[in-house]
Amino acid sequence: MSDNPELGVCYYPEHWSEDLWITDAKNIQKNGIKWVRIAEFAWSRIEPNPGDFNWNWLDKIVDILGSNNLKIIMCTPTATPPKWLVDQMPDMVALDENGQARKFGSRRHYSFSHKGYQKESQRITQAVAERYGQNKYVQAWQTDNEYGCHETTYSWCKSSLTEFRVWLKKKYKNIDDLNKSWGNVFWSMEYRSFDEIDLPNLTVTEANPSHNFDFRKFCSEQVKNFNSQQVKILNKYSPGRPVSHNYMGHFVEFDHREVSKDLDITAWNSYPLGNLQNMQIIARKDKKLINDCYNIGDPDFQSYHHDLYRGMGRLWIMEQQPGPVNWARYNPVPIPGAVRMWTWEAFAHNAEVVSYFRWRQAPFAQEQMHSGLMLRDNSPNIGSQEVMQVSKEIQMINLPKTENSEIALMHDYEACWMTELDGQTADFHYTRLMLDFYKSVRVNGGSLDIIGKNDDFRGYKLIIIPSFVHLDDKVFQKIVSSGAKILAGPRTGIKNSNFQIPENLSLEGLGYQVTRVDALSYDLPIKVDWKGIKGQLHVWREQGKSSGVVEGNSEDGFPVMTSGNKGNYLCGWPDDNLLSAIMREQMISAGLKPITLPHYLRVRRRGNLLFFTNYGKEIVDIPDYFEGDILLGSKKMKQADVTILESKK
Repeated sequence: MSDNPELGVCYYPEHWSEDLWITDAKNIQKNGIKWVRIAEFAWSRIEPNPGDFNWNWLDKIVDILGSNNLKIIMCTPTATPPKWLVDQMPDMVALDENGQARKFGSRRHYSFSHKGYQKESQRITQAVAERYGQNKYVQAWQTDNEYGCHETTYSWCKSSLTEFRVWLKKKYKNIDDLNKSWGNVFWSMEYRSFDEIDLPNLTVTEANPSHNFDFRKFCSEQVKNFNSQQVKILNKYSPGRPVSHNYMGHFVEFDHREVSKDLDITAWNSYPLGNLQNMQIIARKDKKLINDCYNIGDPDFQSYHHDLYRGMGRLWIMEQQPGPVNWARYNPVPIPGAVRMWTWEAFAHNAEVVSYFRWRQAPFAQEQMHSGLMLRDNSPNIGSQEVMQVSKEIQMINLPKTENSEIALMHDYEACWMTELDGQTADFHYTRLMLDFYKSVRVNGGSLDIIGKNDDFRGYKLIIIPSFVHLDDKVFQKIVSSGAKILAGPRTGIKNSNFQIPENLSLEGLGYQVTRVDALSYDLPIKVDWKGIKGQLHVWREQGKSSGVVEGNSEDGFPVMTSGNKGNYLCGWPDDNLLSAIMREQMISAGLKPITLPHYLRVRRRGNLLFFTNYGKEIVDIPDYFEGDILLGSKKMKQADVTILESKK
């Protein structure tokens, strides 16, 4: 059975003369595109004055797109509330951590906690849903746009304070339990009532990490609640049509798994070059990789997020970079073939739709230097040619159903928040650590799933836990009972649920008890030797007591890894080569067959198909280990090439 994916594009009819709409629709369809996303920023055109709705233009474009055999993703426009609404409720805007208003003039200028804005969000959502919920051309929905973008998950406003106090009272019931859970006896921080509690900002030095941790959990729930309110309305007025939201790369301010429980489609916006410049280099010091991949992106960043989000629902790429963008530190032009490669890479990871942002480059406002598939003069841009190529290629290959991998990587948003709030070193970065472990499997030819603590652990041969600061014992026992080989990384099990050091210091069963931590500069690593391989532990290294089998030694006598009766534990953050070697051994001991790939070559299995992508500048050959019929491409691959092999193994 074929599960062939489709292509989409983001279109903004309100930006263009109606004279272009029919021509645009026909050209979109000629490019092999099936889906069009509209209206996520169109509130001021839908409702130019309070209660005064103008549907004529939106009705017209819906009919034009639909009559050209294009399926519509209709969006709720709540990411950009209009000026008249802000003037009606000036306290709806978020406040930053310094108490300054996040004013009107761009986007995402609202607080998730503001009751008045929540009602307005539901009102406009219902209006759009009533109008188009049964329209035959509207076949999917998107709520809002990029929750939390521009650091807007947290608002330090009066609405947040009011709702945070309610949330705390519901969680702790009485103030004494809160004081104990937060350790408020320290620095005489004890409260007499919930009404005395402020938000954890503008303190003289850092706020209590337990206070901050609860605030993050509260803010995450506010995002979930806001999204859920819209989803319920869409499901009521447009039953049977899937609802999505478009997440971002390297964004961890709220728990996406919790938000996704209310969604049918888990979409994200893939910008490989922007992400490389703005995000990966936060903790990555590999200047060679950044230079080598400057105009193609990191070979693991996109795949990591495909696997992260496909574990939460049906995977779509709602925005795919089509050319140079405008918002990164540096904005190079992608090399020829990159847009095609990124698209196929998403399909390899089970994406149902890849939608490009945007159809035509805007001539005005904040994103006028962001490229589209079409230039400002309505002539095709380079990305358009690659999209047309993909649209033809996907008709030639039947893609099998994606099956669970044999390797799982555990990811947890609360673990990330704990590492941020209790950093110890400026160079520790949770997503970077996750990417390093993810990469260590991929360079050994492996495919993997990314799972959360409430997922099913059965069926995996190797479960990797890069860092899980509070790992509940019940969850850990479920992992153990799966029968999988277990490899845990640094900072796993060293805090309890209240963000405090547990009585037994760390998780039992991994052969190590952490007593002290070396929180290091990336540039001052500790030299180690593991089974004859010389390497380094950088950023984070733990000292402690071994109760299991010790492997490797550091220059000051502490182990690299220990093996307990329930799994293995890495006592620090290894460099790439060392981690790759360790992972190779772990894969072999789990009954898997690693194969070393050329430096920038990656492979992803989907059913009986293997998808190869080459991010490197050098021409490389697919290793002879991989046997089968080539359906697309060749065994000799230059940069940005894609090869699909029907495997015989």
